[in-house]
Amino acid sequence: MAAVFAMSACGGDDAPSAAPTVSTERPSGSASPAAEELGLWPDDFVLTEGPATSGFTGAPGEPADDGDDPEEDAVLRASAECLGVPLENVDYEPEATADGLTFTGDGGETQIDSTAEIVTREQAAFDRELLANPRMADCLAEAFESQIGELEEEGVDFEIISAETLGAPAGAQGRCRIVMQASGPGGTVEVAMDLLFFVEGQVEVMVGYTTSGEEPQPERLRQIADQISTKLRNQQPRSIAGRPTEGGPVIGAFGPLHS
Repeated sequence: MAAVFAMSACGGDDAPSAAPTVSTERPSGSASPAAEELGLWPDDFVLTEGPATSGFTGAPGEPADDGDDPEEDAVLRASAECLGVPLENVDYEPEATADGLTFTGDGGETQIDSTAEIVTREQAAFDRELLANPRMADCLAEAFESQIGELEEEGVDFEIISAETLGAPAGAQGRCRIVMQASGPGGTVEVAMDLLFFVEGQVEVMVGYTTSGEEPQPERLRQIADQISTKLRNQQPRSIAGRPTEGGPVIGAFGPLHS
């Protein structure tokens, strides 16, 4: 699952929106700007409680592991190779990342997760190009198929049924759905993941809606997009003292744009 949420994107046809204007003006009588460095916190843009999570219970997810994840790295490299992205670009790191709460509902059959990161404007522009790549869904499926062997060694029969680009709700720059089937001693289960991608200014957000039950209702996805896009339109810099540089998997996974 961690490897899924490390994927960069699969396409959407929505036109990029203009980057928001971020004001750094300070009230009269406040400390000099030189006294502290201002910036954006990824925590301000993850999914939080509201209409989008009505009926769900939120709890912190598992903390990110320190160091590189070999499985995640393999998926990213397979995807980059499929898309024709230089492998050296995979070593991209954002300025700061944060994971939102994991919201669980439908008797445990559905989870909603979110990850936000602060990137350079150059990186954001590059990731918008990835979101519009028509081959993204196919490359996503190919990357996961390269990891099936490791799962089968653990006694689980794992099959990707489909990976497709879908229409994104207003405010999101991309959406894709990955449907998988896992069979083991306990039986067979089909899991579908809808991934929503947002890029605004220097902030990128990914929301994953994972369920073994019914597909997400369009209204739920619209509420998620409304919450995230509203936060992205109202970016406010604040002191970055103590801002974590690591929080979870990145979505801008294919590295900075090179000429």
